[in-house]
Amino acid sequence: MAVNPHHSGSNSPSEMAVAVGDEFAIPTIHELSDKKLGIDQDEKRLNELGYKQEYRRVMSPFQQWAYTFSYTAPLGFITGYYGYMYSYGGPVTIFWGFLATTFGTLCMAFAMSEVISAFPTLGSVYYWVAQLVPKKHAPIFSWFVGWVYLIGSFCGTALNEYLLAQLIATIILLATGGAQGGGYSMSRNAVVGVTAALFVVHFFVSIVSTKWLGHLSTLGAWFQILSIAVIAITLLAISPKYQSARFVFTHFVHAPGQGVKSSVLVVLLGLPYFQSILTGFEVGSHVVEEVVTAAMAGPRAMIRSVYVTAGTEIILLLVMTFCIQDPNNLLDDQTATGGGDVTAASQIFYDCFQAKFKHGTAGAVVFTALAAGSLFFGNITNVTLTARMAYAMARDEALPGYKYWAKLTKKERIPLIATVLTVIGSFISTLPALGSSVAFTAITAMSTITAYVPYSVVLICRHAFKNDFKPGPFSLGPYAIWIGGWGAAWGLLMSLLFCLPPSYPVTVSTFNYAPISMVGCMLVGAIYWCLVGKKNFHGPRRTVTEATDLERSTTSST
Repeated sequence: MAVNPHHSGSNSPSEMAVAVGDEFAIPTIHELSDKKLGIDQDEKRLNELGYKQEYRRVMSPFQQWAYTFSYTAPLGFITGYYGYMYSYGGPVTIFWGFLATTFGTLCMAFAMSEVISAFPTLGSVYYWVAQLVPKKHAPIFSWFVGWVYLIGSFCGTALNEYLLAQLIATIILLATGGAQGGGYSMSRNAVVGVTAALFVVHFFVSIVSTKWLGHLSTLGAWFQILSIAVIAITLLAISPKYQSARFVFTHFVHAPGQGVKSSVLVVLLGLPYFQSILTGFEVGSHVVEEVVTAAMAGPRAMIRSVYVTAGTEIILLLVMTFCIQDPNNLLDDQTATGGGDVTAASQIFYDCFQAKFKHGTAGAVVFTALAAGSLFFGNITNVTLTARMAYAMARDEALPGYKYWAKLTKKERIPLIATVLTVIGSFISTLPALGSSVAFTAITAMSTITAYVPYSVVLICRHAFKNDFKPGPFSLGPYAIWIGGWGAAWGLLMSLLFCLPPSYPVTVSTFNYAPISMVGCMLVGAIYWCLVGKKNFHGPRRTVTEATDLERSTTSST
């Protein structure tokens, strides 16, 4: 039985039914009212959560995934972190440690996907935790989770930009003759200066319209995939020799020069670096109000970003490890790249081209430039998501000076002033690098800790409190507590490991300042909460009337 779409009889809801298989889906009076007023299901759900539609929903689900995947910048982070991963455990931890980290991250992604499906709105963990705890605890939980996460977003943006500046320094060193040929080696101050210039560039790139942001995200995602394919295929094709499977899957490197005596501790110190290159799978939530079919697009983007990122990363890690020409060159300072953890991947590129063509500079420069491009696209996403997080908190009056940060441009609806705050706050996070050689490690640790602590808090709150949580279209059903429980435990473990000193004995120059930075961040947040927040902040603020009032008004107008 079918309904004639051209039937011109009565306009009653029953006669406006739409055939679905052999059954009928009869729209309610409220759905008809929504359609008449131009309100789709995305906007209606946003209204129910307390917010009016301010952004334009012009980003497709694929573009949201591309936005998330571009943020992860797999090529850039593997190139920048390969030396750290190799130092702490070597090939055996690169493979097996990465698999363990991927499993833990997938558990977190699946569990958090259930939450974003129920609450598809800006604010991410800051908003979610307020909905998951009892109302009387919502303000303080939301405040501290949002505060920690925002500081972490600043640090994450700083980390991307500083790592990009270091890759640029490596490119300049190689292009001007290399470390052993009189090449130009940038000072620490010069690297910070390049970081500042990159922030200026990313500011202007990040304030484009949402439509163009979607196009840039798509371009960035394809750039990541194609660049990894080019490097992997080329290395396999030109390498005169390959390391054995035994080397790739069992060889252990005992943290040379770090003074770590325990092999177990070496592995534990290496795991967080794998976790850091899988961080950010939830960043699509920061543009969820700009995406159509948000309640399903959000979860899909989150989960896909993990397995696509992990898949491409493990392929590249295996190819690079198999193609190592001389393991002793990776960290040796008597090489073209000058040694060091950040340049180890570039040294692999150099050695492969050198062994094949007797000239390794051009190939190493091109491949390192591709890695730099990966980070460049990633930081477009990084700046925009941090700005939207700042906007979301300012919209709820959770930041000092919220009236300024919560403004959108009239034409394109872009959080311009919040983007200014993001760039300035992130650049300040890089300034410790002027006086400390371990600042990079501290920034890495802070950006990861301040992400995974909020992730874990959200998952704990999801199950610890007896709330009336109603799953959205994506639900884990009875498996939610097991998957979420392991995800929360894994996130807390990674945060704890990132607080360990990376070198021994512990001195002023080798001390891990991440725990102190974290405590300082919490202390500043606590002071501001006591002086201002406790009186003025009452949790995420509604920008529309209660959903029941909205439905009543639409029904009345109908």
